[in-house]
Amino acid sequence: MAEALVFPSQAWCEAAARALLADEQVQLALSEFGPVTSGIVVTRGDGLPSDFCLLARLRPPADAQLEFPDDEDELEELEPDYIAWAPHSLCKELLSAALAGARPDPLRAILERKVRLRGDLERLVKHAGRHRGAGLEAIRTVPTRFHGE
Repeated sequence: MAEALVFPSQAWCEAAARALLADEQVQLALSEFGPVTSGIVVTRGDGLPSDFCLLARLRPPADAQLEFPDDEDELEELEPDYIAWAPHSLCKELLSAALAGARPDPLRAILERKVRLRGDLERLVKHAGRHRGAGLEAIRTVPTRFHGE
């Protein structure tokens, strides 16, 4: 079995992107959504010593272009279409549920304001509703461990 990758980390994100982009459901969802640049700030806490930032440029069917800005300000300067700010504890909860075979709903976390989002929420809701569960099987193939484990 492959060595578990720490979430969040550059290695984990790169492995997750490869797995997700190999999933037909994810490719369909991305092609319907269209090209997009998205960022996330996984905020420190619950074992994560500092914020983790990721920018993903998605231009299906091409591979994702990932960047790892040093901080939130650098991420914002890249002017992504979407930025989400999510607590590490919530990311860990959702990812753990997915890895355990559940179907967590990250959109619900946004709608309940557990995740702060900047971007076109209406477009996101429209497409997420049609592709619920896309990528779950793919993400389960990424060997994962969390900070402090």
